[in-house]
Amino acid sequence: MNVSDEELIQRLLQNDEETILFCFYQKYWNTFQYHIYKLFPYQVEIQAFVHEFFLYLFENNWKRLRTYNFSSSLNTWISVVSFRFFKKYKDVKIDFNGIITIKEEWDNETMSLVRNSDNMLQIDVLKAIETIKNERDQKIATRLLLEDADPKEVAVEFNITIDYLYTVKNRIIKQLRVSLKAYRL
Repeated sequence: MNVSDEELIQRLLQNDEETILFCFYQKYWNTFQYHIYKLFPYQVEIQAFVHEFFLYLFENNWKRLRTYNFSSSLNTWISVVSFRFFKKYKDVKIDFNGIITIKEEWDNETMSLVRNSDNMLQIDVLKAIETIKNERDQKIATRLLLEDADPKEVAVEFNITIDYLYTVKNRIIKQLRVSLKAYRL
């Protein structure tokens, strides 16, 4: 199925069965699998989690899906929303009850999918950082958020106090929340 994000959304909102199956069990299956493997260090039934995520989006006539506003790719939005869903599902439902057996090995294909998905998310964050008007703030955001640099090192690098660095970081985060608002649940 080769359709645009807009058309895919419209078909989902019309409850087109073929599109639902394509979306959840083909197009985004690897993304879901990646998040589940990343969050659960033991073997779980991936299809059961995908069913739960489908129900989560489908609830109240696709209420959550209707929050997607095309400010980013649908793939990135689905990735972020599904990760948050699976993480919350794990925190609320799984960890309190204990679970199954440990699965320590990933195949090469899954590892490749993990890297690709991480890269796509990083690209969207980088695009959002590029919308920050202050060039120094862009560099600080890149160092802190993408490169995961130590705040003390960043403060020294930009010749500012650590307290002021945190002020800048909070301002940056506020700006990024606006740019990445499509990812909020």
